[in-house]
Amino acid sequence: MLNELNNIFLDKVSVVVEEARKNVKTAVNIMMVYTYFEIGRMIVEEEQSGSNRAELIY
Repeated sequence: MLNELNNIFLDKVSVVVEEARKNVKTAVNIMMVYTYFEIGRMIVEEEQSGSNRAELIY
């Protein structure tokens, strides 16, 4: 009986840990997208030297 209760408890703990892992993955992915977007924005601003548009090169 005690062993069965321990298994149920450990199953519940396992579910909590798995949900936390999913949440961490989601949070990391969101931050990576934001970071890469910001880096891209910074590169564009640097290339444009503050202009609204990049210089056309023919």
